[in-house]
Amino acid sequence: MSIQATRSHHHKSSDNDCGCKDQDNATQKAITTERLKVCDLLYDSAGNVSKQEKKFEGENKLFDDKKCMMKYTEENYRKYRNLDICAGTELVQTNESIKANVANYNKWNKDLNSTLKNLATSVKNAKSKFKELQEAACKLEMCYNDNCNTSQKRAITGIAPEDCKDEGRQLPEACKDSGKIFEELICMPKGMWADMDSIFKSSSDVVGIQVFSNIETLEPLQKTLDDYSKEFKKHLTDVVKVREGDMKKIQEDLVKSVQEITKAAMERNNARSDFEGYYDATEFLCCPDCDCIDKSDKGRYQSGHGSDKCNPRLKDCENEICDICEEVQETFCCSAKKEEEEKCAD
Repeated sequence: MSIQATRSHHHKSSDNDCGCKDQDNATQKAITTERLKVCDLLYDSAGNVSKQEKKFEGENKLFDDKKCMMKYTEENYRKYRNLDICAGTELVQTNESIKANVANYNKWNKDLNSTLKNLATSVKNAKSKFKELQEAACKLEMCYNDNCNTSQKRAITGIAPEDCKDEGRQLPEACKDSGKIFEELICMPKGMWADMDSIFKSSSDVVGIQVFSNIETLEPLQKTLDDYSKEFKKHLTDVVKVREGDMKKIQEDLVKSVQEITKAAMERNNARSDFEGYYDATEFLCCPDCDCIDKSDKGRYQSGHGSDKCNPRLKDCENEICDICEEVQETFCCSAKKEEEEKCAD
């Protein structure tokens, strides 16, 4: 139950006359009239307390909602910010390296293509020369095996025809391997021609493979990847800016909410303080009893008898009012002794 509800319940359960016996007394009537005014203020204050408490509850709920929004917005902003810093920057930098590598690959590819073409041309030229060599070897073989040249063959190599019954003559030391040399001159160009043909085919295949590798296509692919990467980076940057703006706005709203809830709390506490003051005032004004005035003095004025009518009678009340200073000091200040006790307790 709230403060004003408890006090209102207690207030309504008490008698309207507060148990005063001198209700018809002129002074009491004047006090009652003033008390009714304070009562109206008390009821208004009770309503204001309820209003301020409801307002505080609403501001508190709104603050919790905005605090959650601030938390989630900040988390979302951090995710995109970290993604932009790490993934986005890494992607752009990687593309720069890829771009440089692709440029080098293209240069190397062009140089290799030029070298392979030159090699293929050289092989083709060499093949034509080896063809001439093979043709010369074929002519040499025809002449070497021609019966018309048997005597020359025998003279140079010492080899006689199979149908010749004469023994071969002895060759000089410098010509003893001439027959083997003739055979090599005839057979080696044939083998070299076959090898040259293989080299020519291989060089053509290598040129075809190099062309088929199509390194040039890496450049447009890299450019496409670079364009998409920049678009992705730009998207991340734009989202980060939007989220940063959202977070700033939410932060401003949260600060404003803190201000409002603080203001609502102060207004609620002020309303409660006003209510307490009005309640205590109405309770005191219900049937005030001035204890500082001696009862005999009160009776003196009621009966009209007594020998000290002219003597002052409010000196004790003055002293009691001065005692309020001590109460105020205890309310808002701590004595040195009390502070020392609290320090020792800590």
